[in-house]
Amino acid sequence: MRDSDLSRRSWLKTVGAGAAAAALGTGVGAAERPVPTGGADAYWTTGEQYGVGTVPDHGAETRSRVWYTLTEGALAQVRFPRVDFPSVRTLDFVVAAPDESYAARTHEVDRTDDDPVERSVEPSADDALLFEQTARDPERGWELAVEYAATPDGDAVLADVRFDGAGGEYDVYALCDLALSESGMGDAASVHTRSTARGKAEGHGNETTGHESYALTASATGAYDDSAVVLDENGDPYHVAAALASRRGFDWGSVDVVGGDAVRPLLADGAPDARHANAEGNAVLVGRLGSGVARLDDTVALGFAANAEEERALAEARRGLKRDFAATRAHYRNSWREWLRGIDTPDAVAGDDVLEPQYHFAAMTLKAAESKQFPGAGLAALCVPWGGEVRANGPSDYGYNFVWARDLYQSATAFEAMGDVEAATAAIEYVYEYQQQDDGFVPQNTFIDGRTRWGGEQLDEHALPGLLVHQLVERYGLTFDDVAFDYADVKATADYLAANGPVTGQERWEEEGGLSPSTVAAEIAGLVAAAHLADGEGERGDALVYLALADHWRANTAEWMATEEGTERHTETPYYVRVTDDDDPDDGAARALANGGPTLDERDVIDAGFLELVRLGVAPADDPVVENSVAVVDDTLRVETPHGPAFYRYNGDGYGEQAGENYPPGAPWSLDNAGKGRLWPIFTGERAEYELLAGNEDPEALLRTMAGFANTGRMLPEQVWDREEPTAYGWTFGEGTGSATPLSWSMAQFVRLAHSINAGEPVERPASVAARYTEGETPEGPALDVEFPPKAVGSRDVTVSGTTEGAEVVVQTPVETVTADVSDGSFSVDVRVAAGESAITVVAATGGAVTDAGTTVAQRTVAYLDVGDLVAEFDDPAGDDHGPGDYTYPTAGAFGDGAFDVDSVAVYETADSYQFLTTLGGDLTNPWGGRGFSLQTFQFYVSDPDATGGTTDARTGVNATFEAPYQRRVVAEGWVAPVVEDADGATLTTDVSVTAYSAIDAVLVDVPKYALGGSLDGKRLAALLCPQAGSQPGRIRQVSASNGPYSIGGAENANAPNVVDLVTPDGVTNADALAYTATEKATIPYVDL
Repeated sequence: MRDSDLSRRSWLKTVGAGAAAAALGTGVGAAERPVPTGGADAYWTTGEQYGVGTVPDHGAETRSRVWYTLTEGALAQVRFPRVDFPSVRTLDFVVAAPDESYAARTHEVDRTDDDPVERSVEPSADDALLFEQTARDPERGWELAVEYAATPDGDAVLADVRFDGAGGEYDVYALCDLALSESGMGDAASVHTRSTARGKAEGHGNETTGHESYALTASATGAYDDSAVVLDENGDPYHVAAALASRRGFDWGSVDVVGGDAVRPLLADGAPDARHANAEGNAVLVGRLGSGVARLDDTVALGFAANAEEERALAEARRGLKRDFAATRAHYRNSWREWLRGIDTPDAVAGDDVLEPQYHFAAMTLKAAESKQFPGAGLAALCVPWGGEVRANGPSDYGYNFVWARDLYQSATAFEAMGDVEAATAAIEYVYEYQQQDDGFVPQNTFIDGRTRWGGEQLDEHALPGLLVHQLVERYGLTFDDVAFDYADVKATADYLAANGPVTGQERWEEEGGLSPSTVAAEIAGLVAAAHLADGEGERGDALVYLALADHWRANTAEWMATEEGTERHTETPYYVRVTDDDDPDDGAARALANGGPTLDERDVIDAGFLELVRLGVAPADDPVVENSVAVVDDTLRVETPHGPAFYRYNGDGYGEQAGENYPPGAPWSLDNAGKGRLWPIFTGERAEYELLAGNEDPEALLRTMAGFANTGRMLPEQVWDREEPTAYGWTFGEGTGSATPLSWSMAQFVRLAHSINAGEPVERPASVAARYTEGETPEGPALDVEFPPKAVGSRDVTVSGTTEGAEVVVQTPVETVTADVSDGSFSVDVRVAAGESAITVVAATGGAVTDAGTTVAQRTVAYLDVGDLVAEFDDPAGDDHGPGDYTYPTAGAFGDGAFDVDSVAVYETADSYQFLTTLGGDLTNPWGGRGFSLQTFQFYVSDPDATGGTTDARTGVNATFEAPYQRRVVAEGWVAPVVEDADGATLTTDVSVTAYSAIDAVLVDVPKYALGGSLDGKRLAALLCPQAGSQPGRIRQVSASNGPYSIGGAENANAPNVVDLVTPDGVTNADALAYTATEKATIPYVDL
C-alpha cells in the first residue's frame, strides 16, 4: 500500500455512493466541477466488420428494432430504431491495473498503434448470427471473451462477458462511445444509482457487498435536428435514448466526453481521475464490472428507446438482464435456426465444413441487412467504409447505409435462388413502391423510406427490377394481382429506358457516363423482359418497342463498345472497354478516372463488366469478342492470391487504401487524396458464373476461393488486400481491407454462385433473352425509313411518316403508343409529345407472335417548349465562358467545350409563374447522371430597387457580391431539388420545376410568381452560371489556381468568383462584371427586366 491512506484501487472500491453526484479522485464535489461538454471529434469505426446481428423477426407484429456489427474488439455501429440509423459507435472493454499504470482496450482504435492485445472474432454457432470476441494480452496472460445476442422480445443487445486474469487481478470496465441519432456531438449522458447490491461476482470469491450499483443513460439532445437526414414517418428527426447496465450493476460509474478527465486517464494508465454525474457532447458511458478481480462473469445490456426516453431505455436494458444470457442466446439462436429451415442449401455446399457454414452466414447476413419497417429494403452494407476517418459529429448520409436498386437486385436474386421467393418479391415491390418516381426514373440510391439520397441516373438500376419481375412471373406464375405494383409501374421504367438508353449517366461503379457493356447488358435483358410482360398484358405495341430497342442495342454492342484497334498494351482485338463516351470506341477519347485516378485513353481502361452480356443471355460464352476481352482482363486485372484468383474493378481505380505517395501505404481512402482500388471478391464470383458456360476454369474452385476471402466471422468484404509487402496497417494479402465488410453484394454473389454450380449454369440467366440471342438466330427486321418532326416543335401534336417492308408499325412517345396503318409500304400517323423533351420511337415488325417478330427501330428526340409571354431576353457573347477572362475548363472529358458558355437567358411569364430559359453555347450533356444535366448550377438573383432590406452577398460558394441588394434568389442544378430562397437563405418554396432540353441545349426553370414576390415589373436580374460540385461549399465547384481533371483554373487569389459566365448590361463584359482583387470580391451588376 502506498503512503496514502488507501491504494487507488481500494479507494475506488470503497467509495460510497452518494458519489453519483461527486467528482471522485480529487475530493472536489460535482457542484464545484463543471459538467464535461464538447469533447474530441467523433469518428465512426472501420468498415472492416467481423459480424452482424439482429433478430430475424421481419414479418412479426412486434419486432426487435436493434441491429449491430462487430469489429475484432468491439460491438460497433449499433442501430436503432432502423437498420440505417447507427446510434452507438462502439461498446468495448478496458482491462486495467492502475497500480502499474496499465490499461488495455479490447477495441483497436488505430491499426498502426503498438498494441500488444491480440483480438479475434469467431462464430459461436453455425446456424445463427452468434459471435464471440476474444481479447488477450499474451505477455500478461489475461483473456476477455464476449458473446453477443439481441433480445428477441425487446430493444436491447446483450454482451456476455467472461474474464480470466491468469492469476493477476484487474479492474474491468465497459466503455460505450455514443452517437445517438447519428450525432457524435449531440448526446447528453447521466449516471443512475440503484439500491445497495449484495453478493459475489458469480461465485469467484470477489466480495462486492455493501456497494451501490450504477447504470448509465443518455439521449440525443436535438442540437442537430436541423441537419437530420434520417427522419421518421412524419418527417421529424429521431431522438434516440440509450442505457448501459450490467446484471450485477456497475460498482463504479461515470459519464464523460471523449478526451475528458475520466476517460483519458482510464485509457492511459487505468485510473480515471474524475467521475461525473452528467456530460454533454461527444458523450461516453463508463461502468466498472469489477475491481481487483481475478475472474469475472457478467452480462452487460445496451437498451434503447425513442423520444429521448432514458428511463424506458434503461427499462429495456434491465428487462433484457432479467433472463439469463443462456436463455436469451437460445431464443435468439432458435430464431435464426427457424429462418434457415425456410431456405434451400444447395448440394454444392451441403456437408462441406467450410462452404456450408459460409453459405448460411452469407444468407443470414443478407436477411440481417433488411429493413423491418420497409419490407424488401436491404442495405448495401451495414458499415461506413474507412469509417475511422469519417467524422461523426453531426448527422449526415454516412457510408453504405442506403438502398441501391442494383445491389438490391443482387440480394433479391440470392433470396430467389435460396427459395425465399417472398423476400425476392418484397424487394421488387419496394423498388416500385418507394424508389421509382412517377416518370419511371429510379434514383441512384435512396434512404430506406424511399427519399432520394443521390439522384444520379444509372440505367442498369432501371432495367434489373423489371428483369426480376419477369423471372418471377416465368418461374413461379406470379401475376400483377399478387404484388403491390402493376404493369404500369414496369412500363414506366421500361419507357424511361427506351427514351434514355442505351447511354447511361453512370455505369455500375457510379463514376462514368457513356456506353458501358455491363449497363447495356442489363438494359437489353430488361427490355426483353419488359416485352414479355407487356405481351402478357395484351400491350403488343409496348412489347414491340421494347423488343426492337433490345434487338438494335444487342446488334451493336461490339461496334459501340469494343475496340478494333486496341493500344500498344492490348493487342487482342477486338475487346470490350470499360465505357465509351459515344458509339466510337476507337476515337481515342481521353477519360479522367474518378477518385484521383489517371487520365487514360478509353481503350486502355479495362474492366470485366462485359461478362454480364454472357450471364444475362445477351452474348454466348464463346463469342470471340468476349473471349478476347477475358484474356485482356486476365492480363490487366487478375491477381493470384493465397486463396485463388481475384480481380480489380478496373485499372486506374482510385477507390481503396492509399498507395503511399502522400499518405503511408495502406492508410484509409479519403476524398482528398487518390487511393488505389484493391481486389473485389464479387469478380471471382462473376468469373465463376461465366466459367459455368465457358468451361475454362473450375467454378467450384472459384467458389472456394470466394470463401477464402471471408474473414474469421465469415463476412465477405468489398475489397481484399492485393500484395504481399507489409505495411504499418497490417493488411494481409487476400484478406479484407477497411472498405466495407460485409458487403451485401459479395454475400449475395456467393449464395447465387453456389446455386448456379448446382444448376450447371447461372441461375439468373433469363431463358427468354438467351432464346432470342444465343440459342438461335435472332429474326431479321424489315426495312424502315422514317420522316421525323424537326428537333424543336411548336405544337405537341406532330406527324411521323415513312416507308417500310414490315407488316406493322408502332410509334411511341412519352404520352402514347400508337399503331400506324401500313398501306402499300407507307405509313403516316399523328402522335402527341410531352411538354419538354420527348423521344419518338418508331418500330417496324414482321408480324406474328411478338417473340418471333423481326424488328427494326428508328428514334429521334424532339423538344417542345411550353413557355408563356416573353418578358425579356438577354444574348451573351459566344466563347466568353472564362469568368473574369482567364479561367480554364477542367481537363476531364466530361467538361465539353461550351458547357459553361451562356448563349442567352430569356424570361417568360405565364398566369402563375415566371420561367427562366438558359441556352448554352455548347452541348447540354449529362455525364454523371443528374436529372437531365450534371455540370451546371443556374442561379437567378432578383433585386427590387424600391424594396428595403436584402443583401449584396451572393449565395455560399459563389464568392462574389452584387452592386445592390437582392431580395430573392432561385437555384437550380441537376442533382438536388431547385429552390427559391430569401436573401438570408431561408427556403421560400421548392415548388419549382426544372426541365433540361438536350435537343436545343437549354434548361428551363419554372418559378411560382408568389415566390418571387409577385410581378417582376421594374425588377432587376442577375443570371449566373456556376460549375456544380456536390461536395464543395454551396455545391459550387471552386476555382483553383490551375486547372486539373475536375478543377477550373485561373484563380489569382482567394477572392476569385466561382462564376464562369453570366449575362451583363450593354457595354459590360465578363471581365468587368467579375473583376476582383486580393482585397475585394467581384461586384456583379444586374440587368433590367
